[in-house]
Amino acid sequence: MKHVTRSAPLIIIGGGLAGLYSAYLLSRQQIPYILLEAKAELGGRISAATTDNEHVISYDLGPTWVFPHQHTLLQLIKTLKLTTFEQYCQGDVLYQSSATTPCQQIPGAGEMQLFRLAGGMHSLIKALYQQLDPATILTEHAVIALNKQQDSWHITAEHHGKLTHFRAQHVIAALPPRMIINHLTPAQWAEHTLLKRLATVPTWMAGQAKFIATFEHAFWRDKNLSGQCFSRVGPLVEVHDASAAAHEHPALFGFIGIPYSERKQLTNEQLKHACLKQLAYFYGAQVYNATHCFIKDWAADPYVANEQDTIAPSQHPEFSFSGLSAAFTKLNIHFVASEFAQQEAGYLAGALSAVDKAMNDLQFT
Repeated sequence: MKHVTRSAPLIIIGGGLAGLYSAYLLSRQQIPYILLEAKAELGGRISAATTDNEHVISYDLGPTWVFPHQHTLLQLIKTLKLTTFEQYCQGDVLYQSSATTPCQQIPGAGEMQLFRLAGGMHSLIKALYQQLDPATILTEHAVIALNKQQDSWHITAEHHGKLTHFRAQHVIAALPPRMIINHLTPAQWAEHTLLKRLATVPTWMAGQAKFIATFEHAFWRDKNLSGQCFSRVGPLVEVHDASAAAHEHPALFGFIGIPYSERKQLTNEQLKHACLKQLAYFYGAQVYNATHCFIKDWAADPYVANEQDTIAPSQHPEFSFSGLSAAFTKLNIHFVASEFAQQEAGYLAGALSAVDKAMNDLQFT
C-alpha cells in the first residue's frame, strides 16, 4: 500500500505552551501548519489535577507562577481574557531543620510578588487551543523519525499503532533539547556540535515530583501561617499554599525531594502517606482530612525526562546558539522550547521568548 503524505509549509512538533503559542502566532499570520503532539492531551509540562466538584477545579502539577516582570506572558494572559490573582503568602513560614527538633516559625513569608492564573495554568493551554482550528492539531501522533531531504523535512509519526507521514519546508521543534535527542532522530540531520549541545542541556523540572493535597478549609491560615514550609528532612522540601483561587478551594502543594532512584521504589500510596505525615508535622492531624491527593512525577514521563535528567542535580538550562547559525539556516528548523530561550530559560516566559525569536527567523520560499 502506498503511503499517503500530508504536506504543510510548517510542522510543529510538541503541543505544550511553546507549540501552541507557535500555532497561535502562525494562525494570526495565516500561515498554514500542522501540529503533532505525542500525548492525548495538550499542555506538555503544564498539567492539571482536577477535582469532581460542581465546577471542575484545576490545580497545577507543573508550572504555577507568573512573575511581575514577565510582560509578554502577562500580555498574552490579558489578550486571552484570562485573569490572575496573587499567590497567598500572608502569615509565617515554617522551617524543619532535622527530624528530632521542633519546626521553627519564622515571621512573615516575604514580599516577593507572584501571580497565578484563575482556573489554573492549564486555562492558558485551553484558551490558546480555542483560538486554533482543531483540524490543525493532531494529538496522539508521536514523532519517531525526522529526516531532511534536499529542501524539505520528512516526518514519520505513530498514531494508534500506524505510521503517518508528513512533509514540510520548516519544522518548529517545541521539545526540550534532550527530548529532541530521544525522539526526533537528530543523528540523521544534526552536526556533531549541535548534537553535543542538545545532549548536555538539562530539561527544566524534569527530575521533579510534585504533591498536592486539597481540603475543605484552609486551616493553616487560621493559625497565621502562609502555607510556606521548608524542610531539610523531607520527603517534601518546599511547600506552598496551592488554593485554586484567592480564598477558595484550599490546597497545599510541595516539591518531593527524594531522588527519583529512591521514589520509584515506592508506590503512590506510600509516597502519599509520607507526604501527609510530613504536612501533619507542620500543621497537625487536620491534614489527614484531605479531600484529594495528587502526585505527578515528571522524571517518569518519557516525553519530559531521560536518564540524565533523573540523576543530575536540578539546574537552569543554558543552550548556546554560538556558531550554529549557518546550520540552522540550512536546516530550516527552529527550536522553541523554554530551554532554548536566551532570557527566562526554563520558565513559561522563556517559551514565549523562544517562539517570538523563531517567528522573526522564519523565511518561506
